[in-house]
Amino acid sequence: MRIHTTAKSSAMGTDKDFISPLPDIMGLGGALAGAAGGLAMAGIAALISLSLGGDIWLEAKQISAIVLGQQVGQQAGFAAGPVIIGSILHMVMAVLMGAAYGILSRRVFKLPTEFGTPLLTGLIYGMLTWMVAYFIVLPIFNPVLLQTYAPAFIVQHLVYGLVTGLVYTVLRPQPYIENEFSLVSAIAPERNGAAMSMDID
Repeated sequence: MRIHTTAKSSAMGTDKDFISPLPDIMGLGGALAGAAGGLAMAGIAALISLSLGGDIWLEAKQISAIVLGQQVGQQAGFAAGPVIIGSILHMVMAVLMGAAYGILSRRVFKLPTEFGTPLLTGLIYGMLTWMVAYFIVLPIFNPVLLQTYAPAFIVQHLVYGLVTGLVYTVLRPQPYIENEFSLVSAIAPERNGAAMSMDID
């Protein structure tokens, strides 16, 4: 089952169809968007490491330290086990955080996907995830990852949030006029001519 929203405004003279390509499963859109953000984040991390003359596999190995121990970050070059485990852990977290982004933006705050809103919310979400990771999660669970160059770590999270927000816009479009007219229609449905069928993350 796909989500199909039709929003019509007689005042603005617009008629738009917002169709989600995904089935009606809560959190699915955000999870897929988070996966895209996680891939982009990993790519940016490798590019930054390469530009600084570092090891492009370093962060994947550092992430795996939570399972394999802090000594894995000291291995030079590609190490299959740590890189694979670290990459899996990274993508799992990216998917979970993406699902949370979708639920927060759509169900909790009911934000539209028009007017550049996903750009702003994605950047804010990326910055918040960096703050939580850098100041709370990593010092407790994986301090070895704190060795990552701090500005690069911030950029990675901003890229994650930005890509997650943009991809989520495509997967779960939500028009601004839907939010606006859903409130008006409860009072005077004959005035706004809104016709909608919604809604899930």
